[in-house]
Amino acid sequence: MLPTDSVQGSEHIVKSMALYVSQNEHPCRVIVLSKKTSMGWHDEEKRYDIVYLPFNSYFLGALYLLPYLFFKNYKNVNYTFSSQTIINGTLGLAKRLGVVKAKVIVRESNSIFELLHGYKLEIYSLFYTLGYKGSSLVITQTDYMKEQLLKALPTLTKNLNIKTISNPFNFEDINIRTGNIAKEFKTKNFIVAAGRLAPAKGFDILIDAFKDITTVRNDLDLIILGEGAERENLNKKIDELGLKEKVHMPGYVQNVYAYFKMAKVCVLSSRIEGFPNVLLQMMSQNTAIVATLSAGGIEDIPNIQTCPTEDMEKLKNSIINALESDTTANKPIFDSFLKSRTQSSFYTQIMESVH
Repeated sequence: MLPTDSVQGSEHIVKSMALYVSQNEHPCRVIVLSKKTSMGWHDEEKRYDIVYLPFNSYFLGALYLLPYLFFKNYKNVNYTFSSQTIINGTLGLAKRLGVVKAKVIVRESNSIFELLHGYKLEIYSLFYTLGYKGSSLVITQTDYMKEQLLKALPTLTKNLNIKTISNPFNFEDINIRTGNIAKEFKTKNFIVAAGRLAPAKGFDILIDAFKDITTVRNDLDLIILGEGAERENLNKKIDELGLKEKVHMPGYVQNVYAYFKMAKVCVLSSRIEGFPNVLLQMMSQNTAIVATLSAGGIEDIPNIQTCPTEDMEKLKNSIINALESDTTANKPIFDSFLKSRTQSSFYTQIMESVH
């Protein structure tokens, strides 16, 4: 179950799980709590039973979900899988009310209690309280994320089945999402970043760092893949810094791997993450990787350049180091790391952990 049909971050994990389950001959239904807008599941509509609810906002879809599940009679479902707190809480509540009999598997998509504040945090906390008691398994991406959850909700979490299971890497996804980069970028030397256009992704800091980088490497462009509410603010910054011809934001693209492969450096600039799946995607295609220490576990990845979050100067220096270094020896190291995170292993760990 997903909030929208856009496939970024946690949605990519859900999509990979659906693919794995269906390939292993288990019937799988995908429910999207809002209208079809980004075409993220369009190519899979013949493979899965995909339902789009008729709402502009997934929050309205979440409110409608309980009566929808009741009247559609989903009591024969064995497992549910979701990775968004409001959906997780709603499914857990459905289990507690007997609307579904399934084992409810929920995955934490981020360190919510560090990411959110004010009324948004209060809303999310309500869904934790209402529904997480109905879960059979709560998956955290890192031990750090698990510690944050335990600290924030000590009374609730002491009775939950919480397991840290590392994000999988879907090697088959490379075949599905490989293609050519846009014609206008084929002759350019570029740095690439990707993700939802949101403050948490730190693209504003990356643009500032790139401005300084152009003083020593004027041959480079910056491509930021993704879409989101921060587009206007980022465009304003790009204009103010005189980078309109050097920084490109083509929006959501299906063929991200082609961009990662062709880039001189792949950059994760986030302020905070759960664990960034995009980092694994980058490692599958490129050997020059820079990442901020925006999530637990990043410091354990071998041979990537790391730097603190929200430090423009250190991000700039890390990117320059990656540009100037011979990183070809990283390829077998990255491949070995990724092979330890297969979709099969992810699925097996889940099934072994469900109570």
